[in-house]
Amino acid sequence: MKKRPDVYCPGRYRPQKRRARGLSLVEVAVSTLLVGLTMITAMTCLGNVITGGQSTADLARAKLLARQLLDEIMEENYADGGLLPLFGPELGESLITLGPRSGWDDVDDYHLYTESPPKDRSGATLPNCTGWRRDVAVEFVNPSNPANTSLTDLGVKRVTVTVRRNSVAIATLVGLRSKKYTAP
Repeated sequence: MKKRPDVYCPGRYRPQKRRARGLSLVEVAVSTLLVGLTMITAMTCLGNVITGGQSTADLARAKLLARQLLDEIMEENYADGGLLPLFGPELGESLITLGPRSGWDDVDDYHLYTESPPKDRSGATLPNCTGWRRDVAVEFVNPSNPANTSLTDLGVKRVTVTVRRNSVAIATLVGLRSKKYTAP
């Protein structure tokens, strides 16, 4: 007959005390803290990914809206051919139009034009553009250095289209239009 190991037998061995198995309160608290910190970090990363995705989508849309209006402007004549180089729609152009821009016939008609929400040339609101705005500035520039504006017509106009969402500028496109270029 074998003796049980937990029974004390003189001279053979001493029984060891049994240790309690399981987690202590300190171990549980540390584990909970580590899991919590890991979750906070994971949620922060997820939030950054979502925000970055939205920013990328906004930038793509803003560039598309700016490109659309800039292309429309660049297809126009350099000037009306009148005696005075007026910026903005000339007298009568805005009166005979079917839409806000359908009667505009030269680049400078778009000077200080702003629209919110963005519209196409006929005046129809573009879909899913609530909170968006497009602004246009047209300026005479020096042909040898288009960064410098000019008070007189030297043959080149700089067109700047800025697109904003909720009053924050997201994209700006700049085009140069010269007298020598004729739109197709």
